[in-house]
Amino acid sequence: MKLTVCALAGTLVLALAPSRPVAEDLRYSGSSTIGQSILEAAGARAAFERKSGVKFASFEVPGSGKGIEALLAGKVNVAGASRPLKADEKAKKVLGTIIGYDAVAVFVHKDNPVKDLSKEQLKDIFTGKITNWKQVGGKDAPIAVNTEIQGDKRATLEMFNELVMDKAAYGAGFKQIDLPKDQIIDVASNPNAIGTPSLGLLAAVPADVRAKVKALAVDGIGPTPENIQSGAYLISRPLNLATIGPPAGLVKTFVDFMLSAEGQALVAKDFVPVRKR
Repeated sequence: MKLTVCALAGTLVLALAPSRPVAEDLRYSGSSTIGQSILEAAGARAAFERKSGVKFASFEVPGSGKGIEALLAGKVNVAGASRPLKADEKAKKVLGTIIGYDAVAVFVHKDNPVKDLSKEQLKDIFTGKITNWKQVGGKDAPIAVNTEIQGDKRATLEMFNELVMDKAAYGAGFKQIDLPKDQIIDVASNPNAIGTPSLGLLAAVPADVRAKVKALAVDGIGPTPENIQSGAYLISRPLNLATIGPPAGLVKTFVDFMLSAEGQALVAKDFVPVRKR
């Protein structure tokens, strides 16, 4: 009888215990540069899922800032951040693992004669002080600026604003575009346009679009792999996979894959890998 009571008590404890998931979920949110280019267009997500047998339970690309917010809120367990982590994020135990390097590119139409702009010229264009291409050595035509949606905590927008514009306010009346790859499409369709999305997002647009745009040099330095990794190109940045504390479980499996030879080869399709292959 005593054994029966103990067995029943054990069964009751198990019944009252909170249920736990059979397997840990892998949930990503954050940088569209990492999500759309490396994980989607370059095939890293599919390659990881195929090799590990682990599927992402959720996958969204609202931008780096919102991804970090989702990570801190416990909604996801890995966030893409295409920028350095901020001091307040680090204070909350957010840890970044760099998987590669990227550049914020200054895209114009291929028929635009301008090949190089200085930091000051770019600042004046994006604050609205310079409004015609002839003011920077181009044709007599109005400059059609596009940006990501301002105030949406997008890393690319923040990096450009900090490194080029010295945190000055953007000019009024610019076209604001939700998806960064659509900025490139907009530039390809307008000979007078200029936009500053990630260089790596070229992989996320069709070949005919890529053929109609070009990336300018900034202060005479182009966004080559060597200049990006060394930091010589002004608007260079790291690509981070952010976690709360060191990666563990399935997240570590994913991060390790991205740092493996196979993962780094996929990063290298359109970005600068962090490890030599």
